[in-house]
Amino acid sequence: MLGAMVGTAFWWGLYLLVFSRDRRRVRNGVLLLIALYSSVALISRLVSTTLPLGDLLVLVAAFVVLLGIITLGVLMVANGLTMARKEGRSLGNLLSGIAGLALLGTPVAAVALVLTMNPLGIGAGALLTLVALHMGIAFLVFLGASIPYQLFPKQLRTTGLIVHGSGLIDGRVTPLLRGRLDRAVAERERLLAAGVDPLLVPSGGQGEDEMRAEGEAMAEYLLEEVGIPADRVRAETASRTTRENLTFSHRLLDEAGHQGPYIVATSRYHAFRAALLARRLGYADEAIGGRTTFYYVPSATLREFLAVMSYHKVWITVLFLPSLAFVALLVRAAALAG
Repeated sequence: MLGAMVGTAFWWGLYLLVFSRDRRRVRNGVLLLIALYSSVALISRLVSTTLPLGDLLVLVAAFVVLLGIITLGVLMVANGLTMARKEGRSLGNLLSGIAGLALLGTPVAAVALVLTMNPLGIGAGALLTLVALHMGIAFLVFLGASIPYQLFPKQLRTTGLIVHGSGLIDGRVTPLLRGRLDRAVAERERLLAAGVDPLLVPSGGQGEDEMRAEGEAMAEYLLEEVGIPADRVRAETASRTTRENLTFSHRLLDEAGHQGPYIVATSRYHAFRAALLARRLGYADEAIGGRTTFYYVPSATLREFLAVMSYHKVWITVLFLPSLAFVALLVRAAALAG
């Protein structure tokens, strides 16, 4: 028992140390997941060995977790329907519904394949289970890195604020984009109180279906609706991606005589990936997030997860190779047994 307690304390200490040094790392999610798993295992052991009916309580807790997973799947399907109704039927908007169906249907499909007792069916069932397991762990790692980053923003003393753009409607700022701009304005107020008057850079080019550049519409909002002085706003209107948002805005700020790191204002669900990308580009920027309509968050979070996974394709492939080898051995064993 003492060893388990020491181990749990070690993992929590290591996580807090690494997180405090650089919060913009996916590995933070790995360490947090290990620390949480160690804590749950320790608590389960304490309950089962020290409380009357402790083993039963642990089983009840496991059942509650299983029921929670099923409920989560149902809620995600419902959220997908809400997104389709309110935001349109694009693949990005349907991600939460697709994920909910996968969460509910994967165990059923895997068991059905294994019960065929056919070597290929057994292999397919095992492969489906392992893919779901890898994806689930990867998503938990992503949440473990992303959520603490959102909850504990680092307050830089900087002279530059970059605001990431998003799509316009009829050439006007959307509620999603307004949330990003308002978060930047709130951060400007904090800096002003600290004696710093930052330059705001609303960043975003003109999409194929847009009447004008996002940066132009964002600058108009800051000047006309918020009342920011014109000399404290400089629009960046050429970028088309998050990477270009950062690169072009940095170039603009640097040319204006400012020196990073800068603060990047975006939506809360997007903050971690923006910070992660800034780190990959060699910037010491920190990202902060504005509020987002609740029903929009699940699909948006899944999009962020898939984007972050694309940054680590090699690691994901390497980590999945042992599972492929296991499936191959399982199919071979089933074929020989048959």
